Amino acid sequence: MRKKVLMIGATAVFLAGCGDQTVAEMLKNQKKEVKTEQVSKQEETIVPEVKIIGENGVGAGIIVKKDDSTLYIVTNGALVASKPTALIQFSNDKLVQADVHFMSTAHNIAVLQVKYKSVVKVPTVYNGDLQNLAVYVDGLPYTVEKYADKVAAYYVDAEEVLPLGSPVMEESSGEIVGVYFNRQQQGVAEPYILPLKDIVTLLDEWITEGMNAKERLAQSKNLYPYIEKGDKEAVKQAVEKFGKDVFAYNADEVKIFIDLFQEHLRGAVIENDATVMESITGAEDLQHTLDAMVAYYASKNAKIQFSNTKVKSIDIVGQNIAVRAKTEYVLTNAAGQEALANSTIIYEIFKNAEGEYKMIRLTTEE
Repeated sequence: MRKKVLMIGATAVFLAGCGDQTVAEMLKNQKKEVKTEQVSKQEETIVPEVKIIGENGVGAGIIVKKDDSTLYIVTNGALVASKPTALIQFSNDKLVQADVHFMSTAHNIAVLQVKYKSVVKVPTVYNGDLQNLAVYVDGLPYTVEKYADKVAAYYVDAEEVLPLGSPVMEESSGEIVGVYFNRQQQGVAEPYILPLKDIVTLLDEWITEGMNAKERLAQSKNLYPYIEKGDKEAVKQAVEKFGKDVFAYNADEVKIFIDLFQEHLRGAVIENDATVMESITGAEDLQHTLDAMVAYYASKNAKIQFSNTKVKSIDIVGQNIAVRAKTEYVLTNAAGQEALANSTIIYEIFKNAEGEYKMIRLTTEE
């Protein structure tokens, strides 16, 4: 059985009775000043416009909501579509890792969530007409124009390359008009402004409800064709400054892949056909091992059901991702007898240029 498992295997100080009330009052004021200074150090004042570093380039975004110490940022979906994480650079140059909280394929925007103690004045949404509106994008003045097609689509005619996801701000009030990015029209990328007034109700829902990891990743993949390769050197420098490659892997992504691998393995045993594993395996020797294992269980009319997998650690080993996880499963023999088993397995995974994960090695800890 062991061999088979290997295969799948303070002290408060009070001023009392003091006749010199002036000194007491002074000390009280000093304490208040110290407290104020401490708060200001913990909660820095930042501007709502931020820089977004995605895996394929650098863009921008806008803080649309602050909930205690959690900030919600809207940006272009395609900017962060290849990863469910991103780096946020605030006005104080601080780099912080953010998670993709919600992804909308239909609107090509993403809502990022980041924990960061700060004071920020969230802009209100502009509700007026956009035609010929004077705005600022990336600090530069423009006038909003409208495309002549049947769909109400707005843009700014910019000679400069504007960062994707840049907030479009109304010139006088500073209200947020929308988000700038490119739309695809008959295979051609055109500048486009998504008015936030059109999706403000949806935005509230997205922030409140969020999106589960599997659905979020599926939405991201739908935006892959719209990803534009940007300043990769700037991305590399930001990652080096941050001190951790947030684009090497994502825990949700990895966990979903392991679950997918196990679903395929279960199906292969049921069907006595290991070829269903070929789409997610990336090494011939592993496929040979799976062939033998599937054939063995099929010959015993056995079934395997994975019940739970807890990821213990994820590490980068060379070009591969090593995931140490405890996996529980139920084995059922031909007589219907069940045996609950578990084992800690090292799943070695490779991610190819297309962003696809492949299992290349399985090792069980002794």
